[in-house]
Amino acid sequence: MNVYDNANELAKAMRESHEYKKLKEAAVVLEKDPDAKKMVNEYLMVAQEVAKHQGKTPDQASVDKMQKLQGILNLNADAVQYLNALIRFQMMLMDVTNTIQDVVKEAMGEK
Repeated sequence: MNVYDNANELAKAMRESHEYKKLKEAAVVLEKDPDAKKMVNEYLMVAQEVAKHQGKTPDQASVDKMQKLQGILNLNADAVQYLNALIRFQMMLMDVTNTIQDVVKEAMGEK
């Protein structure tokens, strides 16, 4: 068994997954609405900033901005579809990553 071949197979399987295809489709639709795309990107940047504060209280201004953007984005079906597809893809990626991290922990004697 060749690990590199399996990694390439995993990449192929991910590209063929429902989650990947839906994300790509949603991205194409979002590209047609530059204002919505800009807001989605801004929302994702703010959300990432808020997420950096795990275990701590995030900056209230960032939280307020994220909530305001989310309210506006919820009015745009294409933006909502993209964000939902992105979340589903990220969940799949996190599951795959956790599986790989389990092997790394075993190899490092952390299990």
